[in-house]
Amino acid sequence: MHRRLFLLVAAAIAATPGAVRSGVIDKGSFKIYRGDRALGAETFEIFETHDSLYVRTRQYITVPTPEGEEPVERGADVRVDRTDFSLRDYTSNRTFQGVTTKRGLVLSDTFYVAYREDDRRGEGESRALAPGRIYVMEAQLVALFDIICRSLHAVSFESRPLNLLALGPRDTMLDARAIVLPNETIRWGAKPVVARKLQVVADRQTTFTLWVGPQGQLLRLKEPLGGLRAERDPPDVKRRPASKPGG
Repeated sequence: MHRRLFLLVAAAIAATPGAVRSGVIDKGSFKIYRGDRALGAETFEIFETHDSLYVRTRQYITVPTPEGEEPVERGADVRVDRTDFSLRDYTSNRTFQGVTTKRGLVLSDTFYVAYREDDRRGEGESRALAPGRIYVMEAQLVALFDIICRSLHAVSFESRPLNLLALGPRDTMLDARAIVLPNETIRWGAKPVVARKLQVVADRQTTFTLWVGPQGQLLRLKEPLGGLRAERDPPDVKRRPASKPGG
């Protein structure tokens, strides 16, 4: 890894944990399912600084393996531009069967660096930066789709391309597409909500359907091929205080 690449990576690792909050935009949690089977939950928080939005998400699920059910812990810290949601840097980690793998992306004007590290080794690779915003997809991290929804909030279109970087054993930049479907009224908590409905077509086999709330927040996600489903937990219902006798 040459010196410039190393300095970019080191700066990104140092920057996110030291972010100074100036206001929480949103926070909540998702329940995650594979078909009808509950896998676990993901919590997230979005806060702002003077020029950036930070998304911190943590996921705890249990997945079946040949040896039985195994816990998986995932987390990601994402920094995007406050005005246009352009990705600035991304770090994540996954702990599974005692092994922790760290991933990261650092962006400059013309290229980005993708790196990974585990208990045995670390490596990084520099690649040319495609025109337009980059969105990240990694495993079942639901909050990454929430970022897509918020970036498209109040934007009028029928179909538009997305640069979707799928992180995995082999990272792949997908020529994905966002498609607007007719609005749908869904039940969310104690009341019906008119949701904007989007499809993110990742490739020929994988399509995510997203139901988006009035502030641009993701409420529901479905991916039929793999059976992935996520539901955002509604806010607690505020109960009216009981009236006093004679009041």
